[in-house]
Amino acid sequence: MKNLIIGSKGFLGRELCKFLKNRNESVVEIDIKNGSNEDARFIKLPLDNIDRVYFLAWNVGGSKFLYNANTQIIQMEWNNALMNNIFPQIINTPFVFVSSQLSDNIDSVYGIQKKMGEVWTKLSNYGISVRLWNIYGYNEKFTEKSHVVSDFVYQAMINSEIKMLTKGNEVRQYIHIDDACDGLIKSFDITDKNKTYDISTGEWVKLLDLANEIKHITNCKIILGEKLGESLLIKNKQFIPNWKPKISLYDGLNNMIKNFKND
Repeated sequence: MKNLIIGSKGFLGRELCKFLKNRNESVVEIDIKNGSNEDARFIKLPLDNIDRVYFLAWNVGGSKFLYNANTQIIQMEWNNALMNNIFPQIINTPFVFVSSQLSDNIDSVYGIQKKMGEVWTKLSNYGISVRLWNIYGYNEKFTEKSHVVSDFVYQAMINSEIKMLTKGNEVRQYIHIDDACDGLIKSFDITDKNKTYDISTGEWVKLLDLANEIKHITNCKIILGEKLGESLLIKNKQFIPNWKPKISLYDGLNNMIKNFKND
C-alpha cells in the first residue's frame, strides 16, 4: 500500500507516518515544514501510483489559536487555499478528509471550513470524512498552537502545578493518537461514503477531571481559574465500523508523563 500524507509533520501527521511504516506500508510525505516546495496550497501532488491519500494539512492549533480574533483571517485564507488546491487533484483517488467535531459549530471559522471540507468530500467518488475529537498522546512545545492535554502535562512537570484558565467545568471527548491512527486506516474500509464518521471514545470528561488525572500521576497542584468554561455538547454521529479505542485516558496520560521524563 502506497500512502500520500498531506501534512506529514503536523501533530497527527508525524505519528500517522510512523504508524503506517510500522505496518510495512509505503509513505510519501508532504509538509510545508520541509520547505516552500511542499506548500500544499499550491503544489501539484505526486499522485502517481498512490493508493490512498490522507488530507491532514490545516492551519490549526489548540483553542488559544483557533479562537484568537487575530488569527481568523489567516485561518480562513490559508485553509481555503488548501482545499482549493487539494480537492480537485484527489477527487479520483481514495482519500480521507480529516475533519473535527467542531464542524457542527458554525460560529467559528474553523468549524465552517471543516464543514466545507466534509461537503466537498461527499461530492467526490472516493472520499470519506472522519471527525477527530481532541487528540492527545505526545508532548508538544508550549506555544500558542499547543493543545490542552500537552499544556497541562508540561505545567505539571515543569512547575509542579497546573494553572487553569477556567474552573474546569467544561467537558471534552479525548482520543489517544494511536487509536486515532488506527481509526483513520480502518476508515478506508467504509462502504457508505455519504456519512461523516467519528473517531472518539464517546465519553465526556470534565477539564478538571483531566487535570486531576495528571495530579494523581505527578502529585502536582491544581490552581483553578475564575471564569466558567464553555462546553460544546456536540452529538456523536456514527463511529468507524469495526473500530474501538484501546487506550484509556489514564494510560495515555501516564505514557506522556513517562516520555516527558525521558526526553
